[in-house]
Order: sequence, then structure tokens, then C-alpha cells
Amino acid sequence: MTVWLTARGAGLSALILLTISTALGALVSQRGPAARRYVVQYVHRVCAGLGLGVLVLHIGTVLADSYANVGVSGALVPFTAGYRATAVALGTIAAYLFVGVAVLGLARGRMAGSVRATKAWRGLHALAYAGWAAALVHGFAAGTDSAVGWVRAIYVTCIAGVIGALAVRLAQLNPVRTQGVLK
Repeated sequence: MTVWLTARGAGLSALILLTISTALGALVSQRGPAARRYVVQYVHRVCAGLGLGVLVLHIGTVLADSYANVGVSGALVPFTAGYRATAVALGTIAAYLFVGVAVLGLARGRMAGSVRATKAWRGLHALAYAGWAAALVHGFAAGTDSAVGWVRAIYVTCIAGVIGALAVRLAQLNPVRTQGVLK
């Protein structure tokens, strides 16, 4: 029972941490003082690292739980799990995307040498949004607590946080003209 509880808690904790990282990643390019951007970037990276660590705990405890019926191949190869294969596959795909984005994040300094490489990095780093969405659907579809009110509140809060951060980012990318004055 402890393994199962740990797997559930780690999955939700990973979702929360990776949601915070995703939302902050959207906000890191905001205009403002460099010191604020530095802090946002730092917390973005810390939450991403912690989220990946807790994700490893989630995967490990799911594999250790004989009742879960996922298995190593089910955790590593999408659509092969014995339990809710499609939902587990989304979690596997999300994990691969997050790890890939983290590796890209570590390579950012080397890729910032040219405008072309920077654009490529940004495009690939944006795969974090797809990973986050896949993780959210994975949790909702594979999670045994998805019908519980407080768990649904976590999902809704995660969705609102990322959508809100994206809205702020997009609003800054496309300034609205009001009466001929740029706001």
C-alpha cells in the first residue's frame, strides 16, 4: 500500500512542479528588471530539476508496485503497458519530452552562439508544452484518484496556471494598439 501511495503522491507532485516550471518558462521572457528575470529563470530551472527527480520516483514506485501492471517495457515503450496502455503511453511520451527539453536546457549556452541556433533551441524547448499537456492527460486518464475533488482541483489549477502564463507571454509578444498608441 505504501508503494502505491508513494506512486500517486509522486505523480501529482511531479505534475505540480513541472506545471510551475512550464508556467515560469512562459513568463521568463517578460519585460522587466534583469534581476527579476534571473530569479524567474532560476526557479524555473529548480522546479524542472525537482520535477524530473520526483518523476523518477513516480516511475520507480509504479514499477515496484506489482498491482499497477505496467512493467519496465510498459514504462519505456509507449502503448505496451498492461494497465491503461494509452494513458500510460502519454506519461512515457511526456517523460521523454521533459528529459529531452532538460537536455536542451543544459545545452542552451552552446546553442546561443547564433541566431539560427537560438531559434532552433526555442522551438525545440517549446516541446515542454506538449510534454506538460501529455503529462496532464496521463494523470487524468491513468490516475486512480482523478475522480477525487481535490485531485481535480489540482488539475484545474495546473491548467489555469499554464494558460494564464501563456496568455501573459502572448500578450507581450503581440502588443495591442489602442487609439494609435502602443500600450
